[in-house]
Amino acid sequence: MSRFRLSVVVPAYNNAPLLDLTLGGLARQTMPAADFEVIVSDDGSPVPLAPAVDKYADRLDVTCVVAERNRGRSAARNAGAARARADVLLFVDADSVAHPALLERHAAFHAAREGRPGVLLGKRYDIDWAAAGALTRGESPTPEMLDAYRGDPRDGHTAHPQHLADFARAPWLLGFTHNASVDKATFDAVGGFDEAIVKWGLEDSELFYRVFHHHGCPPDLFVREPAAMAYHMPHYRPTGELLGTLDNLRYIARKHPRYDFEAMHSPATLGQVMGKVRLYSDAVDTCRRAGLGRPAVLPAEVRAGLGDRTLIAGYGVSGLPLGPGSHTFDQDAPIGDTNWHRLGLMLQDFRTGQFSQFVHIDLWRFLMPDDLSLMVTKALRKADRVVLVAAHDAPDAASLLPVPFVDDVDYAARMLEARFDVATTVHEEATVLTIR
Repeated sequence: MSRFRLSVVVPAYNNAPLLDLTLGGLARQTMPAADFEVIVSDDGSPVPLAPAVDKYADRLDVTCVVAERNRGRSAARNAGAARARADVLLFVDADSVAHPALLERHAAFHAAREGRPGVLLGKRYDIDWAAAGALTRGESPTPEMLDAYRGDPRDGHTAHPQHLADFARAPWLLGFTHNASVDKATFDAVGGFDEAIVKWGLEDSELFYRVFHHHGCPPDLFVREPAAMAYHMPHYRPTGELLGTLDNLRYIARKHPRYDFEAMHSPATLGQVMGKVRLYSDAVDTCRRAGLGRPAVLPAEVRAGLGDRTLIAGYGVSGLPLGPGSHTFDQDAPIGDTNWHRLGLMLQDFRTGQFSQFVHIDLWRFLMPDDLSLMVTKALRKADRVVLVAAHDAPDAASLLPVPFVDDVDYAARMLEARFDVATTVHEEATVLTIR
């Protein structure tokens, strides 16, 4: 076993003054300095950061890993983690200052799990000038400096009681690596951060998405700990960095073409997205158990029109005789080049006008009203028409709560008629809404 309880990995690029504050916070920990190591990963800074790191060599077991060129935060964190000697990795950003008890909190969490994998997400205070001044002077921020206006941005998005249950189903959405720890065995097993993500944002969420699914999505794998505190220092952030997050979202959604990551493309707060991941995960299972979404309910005229360039969503639809240029969203078939596990909220991977039609069997009925509108709007940019199929043999909406479900198809048709040309056709097996 390593003599270290924690390996603290700090990715850094330029800005030695902020790194100095970060290392100063680590040098003031209640945990003895002999119990942890610090690895600063210099991501090819034009002015090397080693002098700022060497300043703490008499107070910390600290190492500086230097990249020959700038490769992004994912690669920097991986380089630091590769040098780690402890069984637990704690990621702290080079613009964050640790509360004196931060490392003790993270180490205690993992020790209590007695070898079981786990992720601890600490609290982040987005401080401003007064608290920054205190920390610069080596003082602790006062409560007045840490009020609700300067707290963790995740708190305001996840304040409702139901968010506790939502978090257990989608904890990766709150996985910010400014202050987060994970057992090294899990980190190594999932391959660390994706180094193809070089722009700012979501590389940490994507890592924890893989961690969550790697272990089978257990509800107790991730824990939020408000007492594990770090102070996020004010710093300049170019607008271009924030816009880069959109490119990362598109890349990650293509890498993981599933409905849970797809929910991130729904216009909503972080807490609402977390809730939609939970509801839509339950909806996919509910639809399957209810025997809905099956191509057997397709009316003859819809089935006859399944030619070339058809996008179709349902259970077992990948077995239909579709023509060239077709694509499926079939939850019962493996994910592949022409089959994804999406619901239709993210369609940007397809070209404008790529499909002749988007046929959606029953699964569309499990979308929230705003997402149904979003899906139809986006689909009509990619397909000439949208065909929503609703099997007649279906439960009532109230019996499926809290999962959303359209049991009044006429109401849904009237809602969509306010914006689109909707033709309703009633067949023996199902009602079909054709939207143009």
